Amino acid sequence: MDKSSYDNGAAQQARSTRTRRIVVATVLFVGTNALLSTYRWIPAGAPLLALVPLPETIVFAWIAYGIAWLRQGAAASRRAAWLAARGAAGVTLGLMIGFSVAETLFEYVYARSFAPRLDIPMTRGGLLLLLGEIGPIVDVLTPIAVALIFAALFVAGVLIVRAAEEITMPPIRLRAAIGGTALLAVVSVGFGVPDSLTAITVLSWQEDGRVEFAAYEDVAAGGEARSGGEITADDGLDPDRAQYAFPGLRDRDVYVFMVEAYGVVAFTRDDINRQLAPSLRRLEAALADNGHSVVSSALEAPVAGGFSWIAEATLLTGQWIATQQGFEQLYGAGLPTLTGLLHDGGYYTFTIRPGTVHGEWPEGWDLYRFEESMLAYGRQIGYRGPIFSYVATPDQYSIWRTHQRIGELRASGGEAHDRPLLVYYQLVSSHTPFNRIPPVIEEWELLGGGEVYTERADQILTFNNTWTGGTQMDEGYVASLRYVFDVIAKYIEELLDHESEPIIVILGDHQPQRPIREPDATRSVPIHVASRDQAILDAFRSIGYTDGLHGDAPGPHARMSEFFPAFTRIARGLTERRGR
Repeated sequence: MDKSSYDNGAAQQARSTRTRRIVVATVLFVGTNALLSTYRWIPAGAPLLALVPLPETIVFAWIAYGIAWLRQGAAASRRAAWLAARGAAGVTLGLMIGFSVAETLFEYVYARSFAPRLDIPMTRGGLLLLLGEIGPIVDVLTPIAVALIFAALFVAGVLIVRAAEEITMPPIRLRAAIGGTALLAVVSVGFGVPDSLTAITVLSWQEDGRVEFAAYEDVAAGGEARSGGEITADDGLDPDRAQYAFPGLRDRDVYVFMVEAYGVVAFTRDDINRQLAPSLRRLEAALADNGHSVVSSALEAPVAGGFSWIAEATLLTGQWIATQQGFEQLYGAGLPTLTGLLHDGGYYTFTIRPGTVHGEWPEGWDLYRFEESMLAYGRQIGYRGPIFSYVATPDQYSIWRTHQRIGELRASGGEAHDRPLLVYYQLVSSHTPFNRIPPVIEEWELLGGGEVYTERADQILTFNNTWTGGTQMDEGYVASLRYVFDVIAKYIEELLDHESEPIIVILGDHQPQRPIREPDATRSVPIHVASRDQAILDAFRSIGYTDGLHGDAPGPHARMSEFFPAFTRIARGLTERRGR
């Protein structure tokens, strides 16, 4: 082979190597950028956003360039600097990728940003969710799980930095690097990067989840409403107000049904609403057939996709609680609660909690003032059937056990004999992952201890869904809500004591996770109030509720924390006349 042929072959090989490096570098850059920008393109449902270069990705490309330069030569001092730089860059990149993925998860599922100081401690709860009640070992597994996650992120970051370093060995020309950076910067600015991953990360570490509690006026004393309106007593509610602790309610029984994952998506998505319509019509007919009218509105929940207990705390305390840390602040704060208000006025406050499967529930009395809490933990509910989705106990069984217990409480000599009742149902059959939906049992007495569900296993609806997703999310969600509404309707038709003219409240705790709720969905949930007494419904109409069982009230919606003070005014027979 002559010299010219050799030179041509070498030049061709060099061009081929350079082309291959450019292709690999492009793939690596785009892949890393996609990982660092998951928080942008996954929640938005816009995969092309993964191609828009982030400033962080450009910076890491230059870091890889610098590390490759440090690697040149065999000097010990330079080698030490190179290894240190690779490790530091790998740790940083791994953490940034981890934050981006976590931010994506929280935005996609819970409609809020990831906050490490608040959410990393929640790993313990995640393990209990996955593994069940495993006792003290969860406290050993929690730091191990956190350490394994960080180790995986570190390894991933180092491997990416090492791959980038190899591609730029020997370093590409400085002019080419500067030109490429300029081009990427133009693309980034041209397409717009509205949120910097670095800025989101820095701000998230500052979030400590603490709540500044609102101080509500004593509406019983006739104070000013928060809207600035005038609060006055409405003597038209009852001519003999003094005989009632709560003249606006006339001390009637109050039944609250908190429905898991019942969000306004049940009305804003036409396909879901169309499938739910028969069950909603049955529920509305069950109320109407027994003399009840219904008014509806929507409330903005503090959470979405999960954290039901936080939404519940917001509803019952009237405080805007959006994090676990804010929830824990409630202990010892001495705040009034909706249940405490009714309890102090003579109500027997009762709740059933089929979702309390991990640990006891001291907040039942210590925080909320429930006189009796029937829990799944501790086996007070007594369910002996199969598991459905997240919680074993089906809602129909929970309602039946509550009905039996109310009969005991109301009997002569019972603790609630001649006392009004607040019955608070925590319904859970519509809890994610929407994969096993129980049948409605036609006769309540057949429920027994739940063994009937094993006997009727062929009637259980199953869907291809898991905690991480599935192919039948919409179908499972619709089936679960239809079951819940059919059960509530059946209870109203067959068991509820209508002669006592109870007040019925049905509402959701939060919106379901994506992809069930729309990408631009609000966090709002429907709320329905039913009664035979038009004066009570008029009081709700005066604060924006409208006739019918619906959940499509135009926004913006009142916060869920506003229900407590509004209910307090209504219960005490006070009318808010809004200022102009």
